[in-house]
Amino acid sequence: MRLMNIVSLVPSASEILCDLGLNQYLVGVSHECNFPKFLKKIDTITSSSLDSSKPQIEIDTLVREKVEKKAPLYEIDTKKLNELAPDVIITQGVCDVCAISHNQVEVLLKGQLCTLPSSTNVISLNGRSFSGICDDINTLGSYFDCRDRSNQIIENAIFEKNKIMSLKKYDIRILCLEWIDPYFSAGHWVPEQIEIAGFISAIGKPGDQSRVITTKEIIQSKPDVIAIICCGYNKEQNKSFARDIYKDERINYLAPFKNEKIFYFDSDSYFSRPTLRIINGAKQLRESVIS
Repeated sequence: MRLMNIVSLVPSASEILCDLGLNQYLVGVSHECNFPKFLKKIDTITSSSLDSSKPQIEIDTLVREKVEKKAPLYEIDTKKLNELAPDVIITQGVCDVCAISHNQVEVLLKGQLCTLPSSTNVISLNGRSFSGICDDINTLGSYFDCRDRSNQIIENAIFEKNKIMSLKKYDIRILCLEWIDPYFSAGHWVPEQIEIAGFISAIGKPGDQSRVITTKEIIQSKPDVIAIICCGYNKEQNKSFARDIYKDERINYLAPFKNEKIFYFDSDSYFSRPTLRIINGAKQLRESVIS
């Protein structure tokens, strides 16, 4: 491929580009791009108005207020973006809360503060499932002329996925919580991860949107296991959230609490992002539940 400058505004896109061997072309990334670790050395051109150290209920309230006002959750450093002069900007259309959206980039490019040439291309990734993630990888592989590499990556992932799915299935109902205050069910690829691991999703089918759920719904879903995978948090942070839900007297009498079947994971790495590491997440889920 010819030399070109790439700006990735999505952690999953940055990870995929590195898998494809295109990291040398990355000149700018988002503030959330933290894997592989060397991405931290690349210019960061975004920032967030959300403070992840705040209580979840405060974050949820702030997000709702901003969405209602149609205010952006993320800011782009227009001056730095102009200086980097990317040939390609990669964004996403899956979730406006998770990362810079395609619409926000389009508005930026049409704004007076942006002086990028009309030849700058914007690629939007939209993977909401395992197959959708594979499509994203193919999209980038085709665009950057490294289709052989993208095909190999996908073939390896399908092999690993099928290997896990060939194992014994269990009549175990798993409830994955993407947020705990308020409670959110896990959507998109997470119910699929549960099925890949050989279990039953207590709430949500593959492709469903994450949504607020009531404690009544949690009770009626009759979970055998609860997995804490709060969006964007690491394992230690989710460990703290797991401790917190033990205090909720509305649900702490359910089977997962009695049987010590509350698990927590590094969701930022293995559940929150549409990358092929979701297969590793499914494997971790299986190993934790049946150990």
